Amino acid sequence: MICPNCQTDLPRRTDRVGSVCPRCTRPFALDPQVHGPGMNDTRIRRVVARATDGGRLQVTVTQLWYLARTGNPTWEASAASGRAPWVGRTVGAVLVAWLVVFAVLLRGVRHGSYLWWAVAGLAGLLYLVAKGRPRRAAHPAGGYVVPPLSSFRTMICQRWVQVYGGLPPGVVDEESYGDTRDGAGGASVALLCPDRAVRVFLAANGIPRRLDVALAAGPTELSGEKPVVVLHDASARGFELVAGLRADRRGPVVDAGLPVRAVRGNRKAVRLHEVPPAHLAPALPDAPERPEWLDRMAAGAPEDAEWLLRGWVGPVTAVPPVLLESAVVDAVERARRAADPERQEAAAVGFMSWPTSARPTAEGGN
Repeated sequence: MICPNCQTDLPRRTDRVGSVCPRCTRPFALDPQVHGPGMNDTRIRRVVARATDGGRLQVTVTQLWYLARTGNPTWEASAASGRAPWVGRTVGAVLVAWLVVFAVLLRGVRHGSYLWWAVAGLAGLLYLVAKGRPRRAAHPAGGYVVPPLSSFRTMICQRWVQVYGGLPPGVVDEESYGDTRDGAGGASVALLCPDRAVRVFLAANGIPRRLDVALAAGPTELSGEKPVVVLHDASARGFELVAGLRADRRGPVVDAGLPVRAVRGNRKAVRLHEVPPAHLAPALPDAPERPEWLDRMAAGAPEDAEWLLRGWVGPVTAVPPVLLESAVVDAVERARRAADPERQEAAAVGFMSWPTSARPTAEGGN
């Protein structure tokens, strides 16, 4: 690895005893041979610079974890295969017994030994066929991120802080952050997001005050009939949340969740797995309990619906922060248009659809 302080190459473990550079005698936080491949100070700083857009944004530890990951192994479910061990043992015992009986019957028969060996060879083939492939139990689908979040938090929140006196510039710990609902009680739009790391990201960057939105963790925190923006994972539970809000509320509900198409066919996207809601597991095209939102998705994007029913999840926390910020700004604007009849009418006649190049350039963050 390269010393993050003096840029000296430290190729051997003996060059990094005690996580101290032998040339500049300054400590460093992470060592790939201790903390895993890719876990070194220089790389983490590069990831932080990209995540914070050069220092413009603040990101959470969990967001940094997803962006600094070195792997995301996934596998599909597999059914049980092969034969049970007792089948081969039973068939083998029967064949051996018959060979013994056959050997007794061939006593005194001319060239009987040759015939016995021929039958023994045939018995061996029958045993191999009956034994079949080794038994493999069924395995559910799954996926995980390398390194685990608990290990990454230890690296950043403990080891990094121990060496450098604080988290990397622009990184906040969502576990120690305060209430994300402060000062947003009278906002004109509610933004519901079950993921605390995302809510902390929005609050830390002043988005609630800038966009006049109130952050909420669940439906019970919503009040009145103000428009609601729902920011959720690409998951069955996320779409269920949107469908439930639309059924219970009179005001507009804008779905700003991560689209399935952005994750399902994207090798660079993070994919995890969870058990889908129980009432969706047996859903069939003609099943009466099939929810309406799933019917619509299955009609327009059957592969997306199947992906969700298999339990796959695309975490919205893994979306690059700059893209996430842009998606939230766009969704809040759509919610305001949906709640304003005059703006809806203007949009219908093209007033709100001027080319982007004709719009004034935003300055000063406005």
